[in-house]
Amino acid sequence: MNNSIRTNSVEISASAGLVAGLVLGGLVGFGTMMLFTPQSGKKARDQIGQRSAELQTRAVDTFDDIVVLSHFDNRKILAGTRTDIQNR
Repeated sequence: MNNSIRTNSVEISASAGLVAGLVLGGLVGFGTMMLFTPQSGKKARDQIGQRSAELQTRAVDTFDDIVVLSHFDNRKILAGTRTDIQNR
């Protein structure tokens, strides 16, 4: 039983270390980006907002295209299986 307690504490400390590393890395990356950005903060935020809106629109359009194509393929597949069943 002592081994299971030790194993759990090692897993918890490894997970905590991973989370701490990810958070610290994110903060360092954010700070570096803010220091080396070639524009003012307002201009950079506006540009990021505009770019994210464009990416969102593209993602929604792509998703819609995939849904339409999958419905078309499903109808084609179902029509083929119905034809196969009727021919038997």
